Amino acid sequence: MNSLIHCLKTHNLYFIFLAVVLFASCKESQLPFNAVEADPAEPKQGIKGKVIYKEGTFDNRDNLISNGTVVGVSRKIYFYELTGLQQVELDGNSFIGTIHTDIIDSTKSDKSGKYAGTLKPGIYSVVIEENERLYTHVSDDGLILPVQVFKDSVTTLNVYIDYKAKYSE
Repeated sequence: MNSLIHCLKTHNLYFIFLAVVLFASCKESQLPFNAVEADPAEPKQGIKGKVIYKEGTFDNRDNLISNGTVVGVSRKIYFYELTGLQQVELDGNSFIGTIHTDIIDSTKSDKSGKYAGTLKPGIYSVVIEENERLYTHVSDDGLILPVQVFKDSVTTLNVYIDYKAKYSE
């Protein structure tokens, strides 16, 4: 009887030791409860925000009023020299075929649409790659989605992909 109890205690110790070794050997990324994607690292100077896809009918306060979607999406984001309509060739109503200014940098948003990029102080145009085409918005003064980056500052800009959205009054 004593040998049976001693044997069970010894096997329990081996089992506990084996469980601890197996758990400790797992990398953090292999654990099932660690499936959350980390936010993009925020730069010390540049731009951050979210790329948001919108589809459906919206009221003048930007509320979805009929079947549709508003969701953060993963897309390639390009930062160009400040660009106006006279420096692009359009490809349909909402898309750009060619941009005749230089790309300064690019980044990609994560699955939830969050992005961040380091840029020098200046004014840039932001363009999104959407289904192998270039998509953006144009400001009232004819500039391709302008954003200004200030020294030692991070500018927040949410970019909306809304060519399938309708706005009612």
